Amino acid sequence: MNIITRSAIAAFLLSTAADTCTVNAQNEDAEKNETSYIVNPTALRQKNEGWGVSLCWWANMCGKWTNNRITTIVNWLTSPKVLNYNIFRYNIGGGDDPENKNCTQHHMGAEGGKGLRAEMEGFKDSSDGEYVWSRDEAQRKIMLKIKEKRPDAIFEAFSNSAPYYMTYSGCCAGNVNGTDNLKPEYYEEFAHYLVDVCKHYKDEYGIEFRTLEPFNEPQSYYWSVNGSQEGCHFNASSQVNFLKVLSPILKESGLNTMISASDESYLKEAISSFEQYQKDGVLDLVGQWNTHTYGGSDKERSKIGSMARDAGKRLWMSETGDGGEGIAGNLNMAQRLINDIRYIMPDAWVDWQYVEEWNDQWCLVKANFGEQTYERTKNFYVRMHFSQYIKQGYTYIATSNPQTLAAVSENADTLVLVAINPSSEPVAHEANLIFCRPDGDIVCKRTTEKESMNATKDYTLENNVLRFTLPKLSVVTFVIPVKTDKQESSAIEEDVPYMIVPQYNAHVCLSASNGNVSIEECATDLTDVSGMSAAQTWFFHKDGDAYTLQNRNGDILTGALPGYYLTTKKQQTGGQKFIVSPVEKYLVKITTEDGVKALDLESESYSGGTRVGLWDYGTSVAAGHRNWLLLRLPDKSVVDGIGNVKVNDGNGCPFSCSCDNGILNVSMNKEVYSASSAFSVPMLTLYSPSGDKLLEKSLSSNSITLPLAKGLYIVCIETAQRIYSNKILMK
Repeated sequence: MNIITRSAIAAFLLSTAADTCTVNAQNEDAEKNETSYIVNPTALRQKNEGWGVSLCWWANMCGKWTNNRITTIVNWLTSPKVLNYNIFRYNIGGGDDPENKNCTQHHMGAEGGKGLRAEMEGFKDSSDGEYVWSRDEAQRKIMLKIKEKRPDAIFEAFSNSAPYYMTYSGCCAGNVNGTDNLKPEYYEEFAHYLVDVCKHYKDEYGIEFRTLEPFNEPQSYYWSVNGSQEGCHFNASSQVNFLKVLSPILKESGLNTMISASDESYLKEAISSFEQYQKDGVLDLVGQWNTHTYGGSDKERSKIGSMARDAGKRLWMSETGDGGEGIAGNLNMAQRLINDIRYIMPDAWVDWQYVEEWNDQWCLVKANFGEQTYERTKNFYVRMHFSQYIKQGYTYIATSNPQTLAAVSENADTLVLVAINPSSEPVAHEANLIFCRPDGDIVCKRTTEKESMNATKDYTLENNVLRFTLPKLSVVTFVIPVKTDKQESSAIEEDVPYMIVPQYNAHVCLSASNGNVSIEECATDLTDVSGMSAAQTWFFHKDGDAYTLQNRNGDILTGALPGYYLTTKKQQTGGQKFIVSPVEKYLVKITTEDGVKALDLESESYSGGTRVGLWDYGTSVAAGHRNWLLLRLPDKSVVDGIGNVKVNDGNGCPFSCSCDNGILNVSMNKEVYSASSAFSVPMLTLYSPSGDKLLEKSLSSNSITLPLAKGLYIVCIETAQRIYSNKILMK
């Protein structure tokens, strides 16, 4: 079970406090282009296995170039100092009928098609024919050059279609009606075909594909005769039947290769295929789950991610791409990359095309295949902001800004922060790094309409707050040496407050009011040191193997079966014991003591005001409306004060605080200061709401000014006689 740490919730408190800041009317437009957030290295997510790209179809063309040109583009692709890609997907061609009996010659090069680059050679022309291994020389040449330059490369083999002679239509682009094209009587022969190609590359070239993907967007209905590329529809049940044939053949081959699936185009179809595999009992035949993200919501991203992790499957975002125009289109693609990594939480993220003609969106290098000319596009540099610096083995961490991506190195001594601005106006960023403490020289690179990975010093770092302004249509990467604290225990603790947040919406949390239980917008209450609303602050009290849940107002969570809606009571009664169980890696389910019913969002809604009731959890982690994240709040010692320091409201406190334009002014009563300094110099200490010491400074005079980020703080002044403290909100 993974419970978010005190540092994480302190980050949350500071970021939400910043959201409550007000501005003068004349600054309203400027405020819209400002963002303040926390980068929290203790909120660990998935480890990055790498960045990748398909070899289909650019390698089919570039492999015909001169050796020096091939070396150059492969170096750009694989060098740790450039794109730093280490994952490559080799396409096992099916091959069309050389006599074109059932399709038009060169139909893939027709208007609206993918071009002649999509004409893949098959290794056989008939069932009784010999393998012609000299075919596909161009793609093979690129793959071997990659292996030479990148010995640690991970290779996957994938198929778009079976050879034409195994299909209903006699055309490797699809069936006449967009339905299944591989004849069931050829399942075994096609399985042998795929495995034989894998064995050949291991035996002849020392390349053992880690995974074999037999499908490509199989549930899509756009595969048809005379289509623009190789493609083959498999409905979900056909996929299941083919895997039952392929699996034993692959195991008997002696290869270490495992099956990956199902490479659906849209997330909705990836989910339905996964569910079909589970239902029919073939999920164990699959070692890795692949999905494309040409379409789908963040909710669907989260769902397929949870399902794959719960099943113990390695998870790849194995293909995506998008159109657009110029750097604006490139940054929209970067936003998809961020969303994929943030919500799917894949082990690897894989591009579709590396080199293309005629556009700067679906590729990183634009070329003329015939003339062998090429140039890096702006998209190349946008992608490099992520892939060069978020290295293999780094771990992604949570940030509270949706247009940022962050990761820490394996030793947690380097933080990488990437921020994008896809808008047409500048955006000022204020990234709070209090919880990772910068400790060395920062590297900063920026790409704009006029810049490409240019080094820049256009930022400031004061009191662990990184400030920078992103120009319109830009991306920036910071590489920051840091020191971080160890992550705390993930076990639920008694008498420690928590927020309870639903899986798909981090902006709401469990709340109780007037006996009703619902999810509401996360509220701050600045009359409380914790900064959180008492109605949304919950304590877990152990009772045998179960817990009772009580908020700071004294409301006890109560479920009166067989009724649906949860209520609260002020006194002990029945239906108040709940079991908290881990769900996959980051979430929990909260069920009644008998385990029958789980906390459930009414009508599967995630908006504020949704009532919470009890319903059967079901058998799948995909029940996201019944999954929760526990966010740990400051514990009781911090709520009551910091150590033995009582936090007061300033009455009788001999110092005053004022805030103006990011500057904190602290003034101590001159008489008290003079009396105190006669014994020792008073000491000012600044704390976060969770009790983390942020700053300690002696008072050489009775006043001091400090630059501070927006947020909630506790100021303490220690004299020889006593310690005084107060809360301040920097707006």
